Amino acid sequence: NPNMTFSCSDWVAKKTDTALRLCAGECGGSYAEGVIILSAAISAMAADAWPGSGVDKMRFVEIVKDYCDPKLNPTRISVPLLIGYLRDDNKTTEADTLRKKFMDYQETRVLTGKDVDKTEAEILSLCPSLSRKEIRRFSYSGVFYEEVRSGFVHEYRPGKKADSWAIAATEEDEISYGNWMNDPDRHIHFPVHWIAKVAKSVAEAADRNASQFPLSRPTMWWLEG
Repeated sequence: NPNMTFSCSDWVAKKTDTALRLCAGECGGSYAEGVIILSAAISAMAADAWPGSGVDKMRFVEIVKDYCDPKLNPTRISVPLLIGYLRDDNKTTEADTLRKKFMDYQETRVLTGKDVDKTEAEILSLCPSLSRKEIRRFSYSGVFYEEVRSGFVHEYRPGKKADSWAIAATEEDEISYGNWMNDPDRHIHFPVHWIAKVAKSVAEAADRNASQFPLSRPTMWWLEG
């Protein structure tokens, strides 16, 4: 019916149902299929907000930052991944500062986001020499796009810093970190239930703001600092 307005929430609810069933193994599915469907749904809403090419990553992170429920911590910074980047970039002073303050755990301990991840402000107060762009790259929304969404869409597997499964039993929507043998870095896991909640949250906000779409592009995307 052309008179019916399209509901992002209804559309995402159907996609989520399919994604969760696939992730649970129906039709031979797995985490990969669930991630691909939910990521594509978020990308579609971001493309409605800011049409055009060449900005998929920027607008994906932007819509999650702007429209996602803050309780899901879309802008929280992954401290373990940021430390690994700083070490590889020869910023050893900053890496050591963050490690001593936030990562004083035994290597064998399974960590959750609640244990170690911090806000941009908390990291900047300790390491004011870091740029916002460097830090924001390791926000949950930025890492999810880079390591999970892009990894599965392009190579059907997570990136080098992410895992398809949680190492230990955690809350169904709790972001966690596992260890790999002979790898100094921890790997992040985004549970499918967290991704589904992000998609639902973005959809509800997109419906509320539908009359304003498409939006004008920001002078600077959040991910650019």
